[in-house]
Amino acid sequence: MKKIIQTKKFPENLVLIGMFGSGKSTVGKILAEKLRYTFVDVDHLIEGKYKKPLQKVLDELGMKKFMRMEDETLRRLHYRHCVISPGGSAVYYPQGMKHLKSLGPRIFLKVALPELKKRLPDWSNRGVVCRGGNSLPALYRERAPLFRRYADITVGTARKSAERIANEILKSIKEC
Repeated sequence: MKKIIQTKKFPENLVLIGMFGSGKSTVGKILAEKLRYTFVDVDHLIEGKYKKPLQKVLDELGMKKFMRMEDETLRRLHYRHCVISPGGSAVYYPQGMKHLKSLGPRIFLKVALPELKKRLPDWSNRGVVCRGGNSLPALYRERAPLFRRYADITVGTARKSAERIANEILKSIKEC
């Protein structure tokens, strides 16, 4: 009788979560290339649908309608072999986050607030949903616990290149 050895199947998709400016797009593109996956930036999907920059979409819809639309966008994603980068506000939508988990592991790119401040001296035109305050520290305090709650894997980004972060993500997934 032959012994069957089961190996863990690599995820169909990877989902990168984190603050805007955490490197989701940069790391996501590297991961997609390494895996021969497609990179999907959800903010770009929204911009493409409305044919406008994200900030204009937010301004025109208002925060409530924008958040409803963003949550619906997340819940309608159906991809295979993709690295998906939702906006930083994705963590506000429990159903959207649940759906993202069904697509693949949610990987939190953890970046410290002082580093974010350096990377984002002006983020006024990024199309950021500001529920709990309009300052970067207020947003960070509000979102950090949500990222931790939803993360299946957390990867610190301090003093690491995007390439190294991508390699750490791949290593973490293989070890799970």
